[in-house]
Amino acid sequence: MKSKIFKIVLPAFALMLAITASLAFTPANDHVVEDGILVSTAYFRNGIQNPCLQLFPVSCQLEFVEDQICAVNINGLDRALFFTKIQALPSCVTLLYKYQE
Repeated sequence: MKSKIFKIVLPAFALMLAITASLAFTPANDHVVEDGILVSTAYFRNGIQNPCLQLFPVSCQLEFVEDQICAVNINGLDRALFFTKIQALPSCVTLLYKYQE
């Protein structure tokens, strides 16, 4: 009788211990924004002919930071940087913000 209980309970206990240990020792990614993050490629608006030009490398993030818009100086003008997941869009979407460590 006792051996039947050990055959069932012992493997179940070992499995629970393994799952608990794997969750306990998994590092937390506190610096990662829910949508993913630090962006290395961005886009800026450049008139009618080329409405959205690519610029890289950059260090911006998707998470909102008040009054900290990610921008770059191009030909003496500060241009706000944008992020887009859909390359087919004709214009830049989703404003980027300065990366905060």
